[in-house]
This record gives sequence, structure tokens and C-alpha cells, in this order.
Amino acid sequence: ARLATIVIDPGHGGEDPGARGRHGSREKDVTLMIGKRLKALIDAEPDMRAVLTRDADFYVPLGVRVDKARRVKADLFVSVHVNAANPRWSDPVNARGFETYFLAEAKTEDERRVEAMENEVVKFETRTAVRPGDPLGFIINDMAQNEHLRESARLAELVQQQLRAIHPGTNRGVKQAGFVVLVKAYMPAIL
Repeated sequence: ARLATIVIDPGHGGEDPGARGRHGSREKDVTLMIGKRLKALIDAEPDMRAVLTRDADFYVPLGVRVDKARRVKADLFVSVHVNAANPRWSDPVNARGFETYFLAEAKTEDERRVEAMENEVVKFETRTAVRPGDPLGFIINDMAQNEHLRESARLAELVQQQLRAIHPGTNRGVKQAGFVVLVKAYMPAIL
């Protein structure tokens, strides 16, 4: 029987530290630690295997992350992030808890804010993966992504249900946004 392959993407890395916690923790370090622990749990299952997009503190371009998932024929793509509340937000104290995203158009101000924050990482990349103005490429990409939209939304719901059972924070729910790292993941994918 074929092993189910799950690609775990510890967000950020290298020159991209991601969010900073109140006491100096860096998102890139926390996501790597979570990614390694998640990999160990998955690899302990007899019918599953996990592959990390990075296993140390280095930056991996967003396109390379999903290319790796496609190369290993991943069944799922899970990008791990841990955000921090910006003190300039209107209510940073209540911006806590856990949420799971899947790829779709951001509908709320909060979803657009998180989308912009996570997509800002492209400033560390030197090449573009998509030719602007290519209508046929856009249509083909859109069809490929829509094939897995329902599965991604359901996976996000399952993750939220499981986190609710163990996480002490507020359940912020399943959300949707246009994260660059999920755009070319032609498989069920969540962040």
C-alpha cells in the first residue's frame, strides 16, 4: 500500500524571521520546532510519512515549497505559522487564539490583514513564478486549485476541531485568504 505523504511547511526561515513575540520569540523558530514535532508524530504512523520543506534555519522561496510538495506527490500540504498581534491594531489583546486558512479570496478585513502579512515574504525572493497577464495560465491554475477547494476547506475544519480539543486559546475558526504559498499547491492545502 502507498504511504500517505504530508508535506509540512514550517513558515518563514533564514533572513525572514516572521512575526516576533512579545518576549522576543521568532515565528521562524517556533514553526520549525512545531514542524519537526509534527513530522515525528506523522512518521510514527504506519501508513503515513511526512516531508519538511525546511529542516533548519534557512529561507525557502514560496514556489520552491510547493514544488517540493508536488515533487514528492504529496497528498496534503500544511503550512505552519504562528502570528503575533501588532500593538498598533485597534484591539491587539483580543487578537489571540488559533485559526486555519485554506486558499480562497479573503472576505474580511482580518483575513486580508493576515494575507498581506504572510504574503509580504515575497520581498525575499528574486524571481517571479507567474507571468502577469497570462489569461490561459490563470484559467488552468484556477481549475487545478478549485479541484481541491472543498477538500482543503474540510481539512481546515478537521484541524480546527482537533485544535479546539487541546488548545487553550480562542477558536478563531476556519478562514480563507489568497496566500502565495498555497496558490500552486495542487492538492488539499491549509495554512
